[in-house]
Amino acid sequence: MQRHEDGTLVVSATDLVGFLECDHLVSLELARARGEVERPFHADPQLDLLRKRGYQHEQAEIARLTAAGRTVVEMTRRDPKTPAELREAEAETVAAMRAGTDVIFQATVFDGRWRGHPDFLIRRDDRPSELGPWSYDVADTKLASHVKAAALLQMCVYADRLHQLQGVAPETLSVVTGDATSHPYRYDDYAAYHRAAKARFEARIFGPAAGAPGSDAAKTPATYPEPVAHCDICPWWTMCMDRRRADDHLSIVAGATKVQRRRLVDGGVPTGTALATLDAGHAVPKVAPRILDRLRRQAALQLEQRRTGIHRFELIAPDPDNPGLGLAALPEPSALDVFFDLEADPLAMDGGLEYLFGWTEAGPGGEPIYHETWAHDRAAEKAALEAFIDLVMERRARDPGMHVYHYGGYESGALKRLMQRHATREDEIDVLLRAGVLVNLYDHVVRQAILASVESYSIKRLEVFYLPQREGGITNAGFSIVEYERWIEARRPDILEAIAAYNRDDCISNLELRDWLEERRVQALAEHPDWYPDGVVPRPGLKDGEPPKDLAEAQALTREREDRLRAGLPAGREDRSEAEQARWLLAALLDWNRREAKPQWWDQFRLRRADLDELIADASALGGLTFLEELGPLKQSVLRRYRFDPDQDTKIDVGRSVHALGPDPDEEPFGAEVIDLDPIAGTVDIKVGRAAPHPRALIPTGPVRTDAQWRALGRLADHVIEHGIEGPGRLRAARDLLLRVPPRIKGVDGGSVFLPDGADALATARRFAVALDETVLPIQGPPGTGKTYTAARMILDLVARGRKVGLTAQSHRVIGNALEKIVEAAAEEGAQLRIAQKAGTDDLAALAEGIVRVTTNEAVADGLRAGTFDVVGGTAWLWAREELAGAVDVLFVDEAGQFSLANALAVAGAGASLVLLGDPNQLPQVSNGTHPEGAEASALEHLVGDARTIAPDRGLLLGTTYRLHPDINDFVSPAFYDGRLDTDAANARQALAPGRLVGGTGVRHVRIDHLGAGNRSREEAAWVVEAIEALVDRPWVDRHGRDRRLAIDDVLVVAPYNAQVAEIGRRGEARLGARPNVGTVDKFQGREAPVAIYSMTTSTPEDAPRDIEFLYSANRFNVAVSRARGLAVLVANPALLRVACWTPEQMRLLNILCRFVEIATPIDLEGRPVALRGVERYEPLNLGL
Repeated sequence: MQRHEDGTLVVSATDLVGFLECDHLVSLELARARGEVERPFHADPQLDLLRKRGYQHEQAEIARLTAAGRTVVEMTRRDPKTPAELREAEAETVAAMRAGTDVIFQATVFDGRWRGHPDFLIRRDDRPSELGPWSYDVADTKLASHVKAAALLQMCVYADRLHQLQGVAPETLSVVTGDATSHPYRYDDYAAYHRAAKARFEARIFGPAAGAPGSDAAKTPATYPEPVAHCDICPWWTMCMDRRRADDHLSIVAGATKVQRRRLVDGGVPTGTALATLDAGHAVPKVAPRILDRLRRQAALQLEQRRTGIHRFELIAPDPDNPGLGLAALPEPSALDVFFDLEADPLAMDGGLEYLFGWTEAGPGGEPIYHETWAHDRAAEKAALEAFIDLVMERRARDPGMHVYHYGGYESGALKRLMQRHATREDEIDVLLRAGVLVNLYDHVVRQAILASVESYSIKRLEVFYLPQREGGITNAGFSIVEYERWIEARRPDILEAIAAYNRDDCISNLELRDWLEERRVQALAEHPDWYPDGVVPRPGLKDGEPPKDLAEAQALTREREDRLRAGLPAGREDRSEAEQARWLLAALLDWNRREAKPQWWDQFRLRRADLDELIADASALGGLTFLEELGPLKQSVLRRYRFDPDQDTKIDVGRSVHALGPDPDEEPFGAEVIDLDPIAGTVDIKVGRAAPHPRALIPTGPVRTDAQWRALGRLADHVIEHGIEGPGRLRAARDLLLRVPPRIKGVDGGSVFLPDGADALATARRFAVALDETVLPIQGPPGTGKTYTAARMILDLVARGRKVGLTAQSHRVIGNALEKIVEAAAEEGAQLRIAQKAGTDDLAALAEGIVRVTTNEAVADGLRAGTFDVVGGTAWLWAREELAGAVDVLFVDEAGQFSLANALAVAGAGASLVLLGDPNQLPQVSNGTHPEGAEASALEHLVGDARTIAPDRGLLLGTTYRLHPDINDFVSPAFYDGRLDTDAANARQALAPGRLVGGTGVRHVRIDHLGAGNRSREEAAWVVEAIEALVDRPWVDRHGRDRRLAIDDVLVVAPYNAQVAEIGRRGEARLGARPNVGTVDKFQGREAPVAIYSMTTSTPEDAPRDIEFLYSANRFNVAVSRARGLAVLVANPALLRVACWTPEQMRLLNILCRFVEIATPIDLEGRPVALRGVERYEPLNLGL
């Protein structure tokens, strides 16, 4: 950001990135540009080296382009500084573009405010523009080995101006990384996010007066240096920290979250001193007394330290509700103990990279000995993991009492992820986890045992009690990430040496902290004998951690199969043929179900050890239960009502069996069933045994056994090992699925487009159904295209030809719905079908008329063999069984976008051919585990790949929606289906009369500003209910031209959280006299209504109770919006657009929301259109340049 002599303020992509990271950073940079403050100096001796390496990388790319036959022309006006020089440099670039230069190197773009210098503009001759029968795309070289969000945002700045210069937007942004790999990205997938960010930035920087010198708009608005992630790498961070300390800001209080700080301020506690001097019994609204007391004591310790300069700590009494934590969690020390610390870069690769494994042991004289293993790629990461786990297992064999100490949950979580990602050392790590070998010194010991006068409980801060102050350039994990990124670009050994020194200090600190905590055990017993009536501070007992015999045998067999499948395969994916890759992938899938189950077991173990605060904060649990009343007997059980804090987010829901944690954490959880849950009143009714104790929390049950699926995958592996993966023979459909072979349809030539333009999709699908040749046919059905309708009629034709048909899906409910559609189709066409569903009454209470309930697997097998059934529906637990092998001619998998590839392979043996129905762009597969690359995909995702739609020669895309009004499809089709989804002409007849609050057809954005909403927004709920009231009895015309009036159920309301669903439901019942048609997206897939309203609920990204990927999920957004026939309404705080993305994938998710907001009609709470003045709506600048 530079202000020039003529008053022009020139900005760049770097300023935009900084703005997204921290609004206060922009205030500081504006003040610097006006000469009011100087940026703190940060010497960087490596800049010259980076420039040199960057130049070499550019020259290597020029050589590659030249070798490919491209002519590269370098612009001569380099390093322009003034606005006049920038205009001249852009003019040279434009002249080269108009001349049709093949590749333009070192271009300049400048619109009077924004400057940019793309490395390459690359001509393409298949996209004409105002320049002529050609246009240009953007390419940039980056030394990093991966693509960062900031790089794409920078290129969007270039592309935005390039659009103005050539009259057509670039299609592709390509990043050439340090390994010479070109990574292409579709500009449209990021452009709306950039436009929204740019509009906010310009409103902030230039204001309505466009930043005229001396205008009010040129003054810096009031901002405050709230701590953010960017602080770790910001040159201004010391100035901001000094201000927070001077202001006694609550962020200085260790452990005070942003939400808690806001509630404290709202409750009249604005500073750390005010918090420290609160009376012990003082209450603050929405802050639990237990949490408030801990924060008060923490603030008091810090206040004392500031006044005296002396650090002090206090011991915390053992919590009788959580025995085994605190000082009691420390095992007996062993000479073979290991003190472990990982260094990771979350940006280095997709999924991050654990690039340094460091550990320390105590030497013969007690001196620490440090060891390090580097991992700069995936292969080295795997090798480092194996080496470390082998070392621990060897030491444990010598002393079963040894332990691995680490600080915080990152290291144990990383080991779990890595063993699943690389499918290696899984059994060994399971043993270590079951035996409790990993000791988390922060969560299980320090947090439960110590309060200290430190500003955070990072291990560096605690070192004031047991180590001298650290020296060296790297002092926290954020800086180590930055330094590793610098090493990726500069490759200087001294950078790695500095990171290793930092890691070594962390490992040694773990050792010293353990020893210091051992001293605290002695202190606690001496000073507080009443805490330990037995006269000893307890320690955890030893566990062997070995698996049961049957599990050990199964795992040994799996490992043998994996080894045989991978024998002789190249290590790198790029070196494998398609057949070799399919074998490798099958090996990775053999243990898929167990990898999926592990996180559920880990969660069980973690939640059972969690304290009450952690249970309340964890959305997978429902914590802090207080008994209210007994509601009466239920058969052999009893129904009880409990109260909980309604502000907590929870996934626990009605109808689910759960585990209840009793008052004694050492006892096993007991079974319970949630009968009713009111998240607004904060009550839950649970059915438990008559003698059951009162639970303190509810947690999910463990995973269901998947023996049948494991055995089915084993049979497939054995066949491939013996007979190969290609060619005719048994299990061909399963092998074709692995190989991604195009469908074989009798009478259709291979490589043909299966659905030419103008062809009837339904007729084609019915024709293909009876011509399947031991193959896999994927059918992608976007919203409203009649996927289930089509499948039902395909099944009718198969049965008419004497074929047996199976149907499976993720749940009994989905299977039941699909079978019901088959019954309807049979009635419509006068066909006679004998249909059965394998489901117990607990699985599905009622079946539709015409469907026979079968309760045993044997009855299904017997019925199919005897010809009693034509069509049978059942889950993977049925179709994976060996006695069902070859039982049907065609097996249909419904919602195959949610059905894992592993389970599709497990069930494929039941049929000669497989039909995969679904849409990967709607609800995704729910996955708990981390899997090797490719093994994480659903069946349809595996075939569709990175594309949004199935390739025309690879399957059928049902490309006509009979639901969406064209005004809605104008958003849905390009956003999710590459523009390949068309609307049936009759859809345009759909019309909703205008009226109060909202009406008409198309998409709307209701802008509601609110504060502090996480999983529930009363403001949004109130508007939604009022809108439903206004819409009821509104005239509606359907696609057939029929008029009627809307009822309550004609307005479908989606919310991301159960608490918001309950809030809307409660308000609706009170105001409308009936419950609205409201639920989460999971409830509504396959459903539709004239109007769909999506309440995003959360006030800001920081308030979201779950991660960005959940709240901004593209799949969920698609389902929510595409339920609407005529009108789709988004109710959302505009602040949700203000997200600083770290990865291209996060940018892509935000882009969808930004694009919706961009094209939607914005309205206020009264339904009046809102003039946005370009803040969220894109209005290209026209400066007459």
